[in-house]
Amino acid sequence: MTIQGQSLKSQKEEKRIRMIQAAYELFSEKGVYKTSIDDIAKSAGVAKGTFYLYFADKTEIWEAVVVDISNRIFTQAKKELERKSLPDMIERILFVADFIIEHFKKNLDDLKIVQRNFSWPLVLRKMNEAQDNTLLQMLEQCFCSPYLSRYTIEEAYRMMFLIVEMVGSICYTSILLEQPAPIDQMKPVLFHTIRKILI
Repeated sequence: MTIQGQSLKSQKEEKRIRMIQAAYELFSEKGVYKTSIDDIAKSAGVAKGTFYLYFADKTEIWEAVVVDISNRIFTQAKKELERKSLPDMIERILFVADFIIEHFKKNLDDLKIVQRNFSWPLVLRKMNEAQDNTLLQMLEQCFCSPYLSRYTIEEAYRMMFLIVEMVGSICYTSILLEQPAPIDQMKPVLFHTIRKILI
């Protein structure tokens, strides 16, 4: 690729990032439903037509924001997990679950944007498209554990899917709605359930 081609690619990526950041700020301030594509384009300093060169509609940019938030959380969780060097797989999974919960407790805007969609399929699909292997590396480490050796890859994948979906849903209902109880009361129940799934 020529220097000019690299520069053009860099400019395109910069515009895309600007629009995602603008969408994040507007979604935090006004909510997803009250934010228009016009709002996002104006805030990002691009023409409305330019928006459609990057995203098909508001749902697509919202998905990009959700993936950006999720990727950031998984990346930070992975770094913290490496620093802790916990030997037991179940303790590692519980550490990541706790990290996700604590992140959303401190960052309510993130949770309001993500809603119930701290969702495995969406995040994994978008990370694969972006060739970001943070989540895949975490999965591989789990799948290598003796705890999961009695399961096929498909069965282990389904269990991890269930855990991520459960954590995301509990975060939304317990942190934002305090249903069926506040998150600190739900955590022991959630962690006990995760242990039962994995043992």
